[in-house]
Amino acid sequence: MERFKIFEGFTKLTPLCDSLRKNPNIIDTDQLRDHVQQISPAIIQDLQEHILLPLVTNLLKDDVSKEIKLHLVNCLRAVLLKTRMAKVDVVTRLFTTLIYQIFDKEQKTMVIQYHEELKESVLLCISDLICRSCTDVIEAFYVRKNIGKFSQAIYCCVSIAKTERLQSLRLAAIETIITLSLVHNNSDTIDAVLRAQAANLIMLLSPGIITGLQETAQGSEIQGHKIPMMALRALNRILCLIMEDLPESDTVTQLISLSTCDTKPSTDPLGLSSRTKDGMMKFMETASRTQQWLDAASAKLNICIQALAGLVKHSHSKVRMELAEFAGALLLNCPRNMKPNHKELTKILITLSEDDTDEVRTAAITALDKIRTKYAEGNNTARPILEELEESFYTLLTKLPRIMRTGDHSEQMSCLNQLGGYIKILGTEQLPQIMSSVAHLQRLLLALVYTIELDCGDVSLLEDVAIKDFDNIVHHHGFDSWRHFKFLRDSIAETKVITVCRLLGENGDMKILVDTILDMMSNMTQYRKELTLLLNWIIGVPVTNSTDLSEYQSVVQYYVTESTWNLPLCISSDVTLREAQSNVAQSCLLLEGLGIIARTLKEEFQRFLLHTLYLVIEKAGNRQTLISIAGFHTLSSFAEAMQYAAIGTLLQANVDYLSYHIMLKLRRVERNSGVLDVVGVVVKQCTMDVLPPLEKIVQDVLSQSNSNFQERNTYSFLKVFHTFVTCVRRLLGSNPDETIYNANTTVLTDKAETVIKILLEYSEAKTVSNQLEGDEIEDEISDLKEEENHDLQDYNNYEDEEKRVIPLHIKMTVAIMNRCIHFLPSKDVAVKLLTIETLQEGLIILSDWENELLPIVHQLWHPLVHRFRDSSPIIINRAWGLLCTLAKVSKDFIRSRTLKEVLPALADFLTKTAKESYKKDSGSVYKYTQIFKLQRELLSQLGDIVDCLKIHERELWNVLEAAKPYLSKYQHRDLQVKCVELYKKIADYNEDIVWIKCLSIISSPNKSASTTEPTCSSGIEKVANFNIQNEYQVNIETIVTYIQDKTFNM
Repeated sequence: MERFKIFEGFTKLTPLCDSLRKNPNIIDTDQLRDHVQQISPAIIQDLQEHILLPLVTNLLKDDVSKEIKLHLVNCLRAVLLKTRMAKVDVVTRLFTTLIYQIFDKEQKTMVIQYHEELKESVLLCISDLICRSCTDVIEAFYVRKNIGKFSQAIYCCVSIAKTERLQSLRLAAIETIITLSLVHNNSDTIDAVLRAQAANLIMLLSPGIITGLQETAQGSEIQGHKIPMMALRALNRILCLIMEDLPESDTVTQLISLSTCDTKPSTDPLGLSSRTKDGMMKFMETASRTQQWLDAASAKLNICIQALAGLVKHSHSKVRMELAEFAGALLLNCPRNMKPNHKELTKILITLSEDDTDEVRTAAITALDKIRTKYAEGNNTARPILEELEESFYTLLTKLPRIMRTGDHSEQMSCLNQLGGYIKILGTEQLPQIMSSVAHLQRLLLALVYTIELDCGDVSLLEDVAIKDFDNIVHHHGFDSWRHFKFLRDSIAETKVITVCRLLGENGDMKILVDTILDMMSNMTQYRKELTLLLNWIIGVPVTNSTDLSEYQSVVQYYVTESTWNLPLCISSDVTLREAQSNVAQSCLLLEGLGIIARTLKEEFQRFLLHTLYLVIEKAGNRQTLISIAGFHTLSSFAEAMQYAAIGTLLQANVDYLSYHIMLKLRRVERNSGVLDVVGVVVKQCTMDVLPPLEKIVQDVLSQSNSNFQERNTYSFLKVFHTFVTCVRRLLGSNPDETIYNANTTVLTDKAETVIKILLEYSEAKTVSNQLEGDEIEDEISDLKEEENHDLQDYNNYEDEEKRVIPLHIKMTVAIMNRCIHFLPSKDVAVKLLTIETLQEGLIILSDWENELLPIVHQLWHPLVHRFRDSSPIIINRAWGLLCTLAKVSKDFIRSRTLKEVLPALADFLTKTAKESYKKDSGSVYKYTQIFKLQRELLSQLGDIVDCLKIHERELWNVLEAAKPYLSKYQHRDLQVKCVELYKKIADYNEDIVWIKCLSIISSPNKSASTTEPTCSSGIEKVANFNIQNEYQVNIETIVTYIQDKTFNM
């Protein structure tokens, strides 16, 4: 049966083979290839030589076209894939024939031009020829006498890989080089003897191979990632083949053989001086892979490795991945023979160990771990690598400051990546040994200090006179915005430095690190900030031994010492601007460090809490904004570490401890002014439950504020008072913007009744207008006196009422307000502003307690009135806000005195300043002045005051007259809008007086409004027609339209 199949195959193939022998053509060639692919491999194996004969014969003919030869090579490849090559002479002939197809000695590259498909098929066929050859054939073929054939093939492959444009052709050339070197994917089955035989042959061709593949790998990234990746893979396998370390037993055998040899060591092991043909042939015949040759080759390879190191920056991760495998394989397989290249290879791995791609980073770290494991196991081959590693580490530390100061971002990141990689590979075994050397440790720390040198030029020394919202401070994302580095280009570099510091803490000796840094902070005060920042980043690593926290205790004790903690923060004769800025930055760093320790130790921080809590609260209440923010972030870290929900819960849990220290320091408040900041923070964070323990504290503050010797602490006293009343109002849920009740208007459904009502109201308005123009001033004065007497009588009646049980917080608020009234006449603007804010908050708290409120209002009145005569518009503005709050909470209790003492002055102010805002458009800088802000505030709030105090028509007329200039189209647009809103609010309260005022402005645009006598018919006609030709036209139309719509929609 088998003979029959062979005969059948023979009958099918023979005609085609005969036809090809006589007349080579594409059709017969393709038919032959198809039959070969269909027939079983066993039959093709028997007919192998019969099929190959016509193919080889035609390939050697020069008159056969390249197109036909392409099909002949494809057919030959089909035969090779179906059979095994068992004869070395056949392999030799085929190898020579295939090289002949693409070789052209006339060309510079020794490769034929064009015909890319033919070249690619030939290269693939050569690879198949080697892979399909039997082992004994390979052993017979890979001999020195065939070096010329191998040289020719390798040269063609390298030329194609370097110069061709077709990517698949270049990849085929690299694959053929790999196959010819017997390091292809199926080379695992090759025994050690054959591998050594191939290495002894390829070593002769290694200079050309290595140089060509290096240039290919370093080509432009336009060529894509596959070509450099395959070039690196080929270099990796070929170098591991020829540079692989011999086993120790083989080394001993080799030394014995060398000792018995009479020949002297060669002075030119690489044959570089052999320039002639005879000299080269002699070198090819005699050169062997001795240790001398390996050492010389390794030294030469250093240039290649340095060039390839640049690929760590290649944009494609697969190229970097291949580079990591390349460096790892050489270090693990050739540690002895590649000793001169250890530095560069480890540098590549270390840099890639910090790569952004996980696969690349993992591959590099894995290789480094294997090297470290070899060293830990006592493998002597890894020792030279680690020794070189330490030397490279010291060299990097020396050049790190220079690179960080002068290099660009990529150079900085490369240097920092290397530093992190060195620390990783040194690990917990080697790094502590390095740290045991004081000189080496200081070099390391100083290199990092120079890297993170801070620039404090942008640190603000301005104190925040405004009351901060402590609840939002904790969530403030820019609390470290002051931190600017002189040399780090961006946040990515900063993050990398933080990673390096964490690696130091994880792999180094924490005790040695902490002691050394603290010692350097004492001796090198110019770098105190940088050392503190460095220490903060190092101690942030997870705790490995919770029973021994001596390092953290040393840091906490050093941070809170008097000389370290309390630094001068203000400019003085002894403190320069630069020093003050540096001290603010240092204080922020100390607070940040305590917060980091708390987050690291978690519940274990309890042992340090009572030593630090009071001090941190003091910083949180500091007037310096940056320090205050840093303090609150640290308190937030404390609360998180102690598993409290918020800062307030933390303080309430330790209120007894805090109360004790506060009371103790309040006795000497002149020496402990910071205690007032602590009180402010504690009061702000407390709840009603802890008010009783705080009563004594507030009483002590009140007592201290009475002393004449405490004037310099007045602002701090007021800050405590303000914080307390704000906290109470927050807990009570009082709303400062109470709803002002508007008079209800009867809804009229009948249109006739509506018209009659309008006419009647207009008639009454006419009467009122006539009365306003009379001289009945004496009657008004008498009415006002009667009203004031009535107010005083009401006040006396309040005292006789049965008193309710007064809560503790109301008593404390009353005491605070009584004390704050004494600070209102202060000459210090900040004190006056804070006093007004405190009184305003307190009035809202007392709004439901008239018996306590009205005496406060009575005492407050005269100091408040004097504030309206202040030269500072901002004080008048805030005083006006306080008056508005008074009007809301006390209603008509202050009506008569407001009409007498306040409104005339405010009306006079509006009248005078109207000239200043005249013809100031929206683009004018006038809108940034305090006068403009006060004008806008007065116009905004006057309507509410009118409603709260129930002001009568005569005073309403004066208010409208004072605001009239702001209806002009030449006023600032914002002021016009506010004035129109004022008229509308007053119209909601008393639309008649506004109607008459508008008619008066319409009737006599060039006369005083007070002398206008509009008639009913003319007024209605003008309002209906809107025929106004003066500067008030637009705003009057708006107001009148509002009144009409309001009236007819009733």
